Amino acid sequence: MPLHSTPAAPPSPLQTAIDPLPTLIGVAALLVGLAFLARGGRGSLDAVRVARATATDPRSLQAGDRRVQITGRAETVSEARGGPDGDGGASETLPAPFTDEDCLCCSYDVSEYRSQGKGRSWVSIDSGEAGVPFRVVVDGVGVRVDPAAADFAFSVDEDVEVAADETPPERVRRFTDAVEAVDESEAGWKLGPLTVGNDPERRYRQRVLRSGDDVTVVGDATAFPAAPVGEVKARIEGGSPFVIGDASARRTALRLVGRSAVPVVLGLVALTVAALALSPVLGAVVGIAG
Repeated sequence: MPLHSTPAAPPSPLQTAIDPLPTLIGVAALLVGLAFLARGGRGSLDAVRVARATATDPRSLQAGDRRVQITGRAETVSEARGGPDGDGGASETLPAPFTDEDCLCCSYDVSEYRSQGKGRSWVSIDSGEAGVPFRVVVDGVGVRVDPAAADFAFSVDEDVEVAADETPPERVRRFTDAVEAVDESEAGWKLGPLTVGNDPERRYRQRVLRSGDDVTVVGDATAFPAAPVGEVKARIEGGSPFVIGDASARRTALRLVGRSAVPVVLGLVALTVAALALSPVLGAVVGIAG
């Protein structure tokens, strides 16, 4: 009886060796990519909500109104005919980080020009924001705003770049001396296009809202029965979104779109890395399904 050899069966997808290191990298990149896309998507959604928020006359503002849009002039609370509690209290402002001027809201970012792979780019080393309660005044009527939980969308007010061989301005040195996270690094030195030692080149940016500036606020209204004379008995201190900008609602929305573009791009890059790293696993899964 003739003997017939049986051809070896191809290995099943489950028997295919999968390198665990690329798989772990792919899973990590997938999680990072989804997180960036969620952040960017949330920013884009907020931009749409800001653009579509209902423009509201302060006189008609009622507690419980949602996603109202108030556009007017920013003032300190003491510029009303009474103080914060209607009794002529003192004005409260903040010093701007890099100019020491009085402001109502401010944010800052300190970046260093660092080597990143084959190139160099600005990397944020510290940032922050703060604000004090203020009024938005429209035709003589004010609406109180508490910016503690707000998202600021201000234009750049001050942009100071300090090279390796330069001394920071006095106002910047005062800030770096006071904030440990941005204390001056040891200076390096340049050899042509290269920097030897630490990267000392820095950029200091601040964004502020001053009394007298144009301002747009989008948020939800809550009751404010203790409103002083000249303010309505409702204030804005939260909402989804709760945004304060120093421009029109349209420009504020465009700024939010611009900010959300960066995390969206980073998310797409991370997902591309994840797809490449996880391609053996995806191939095995498709083989099983087939």
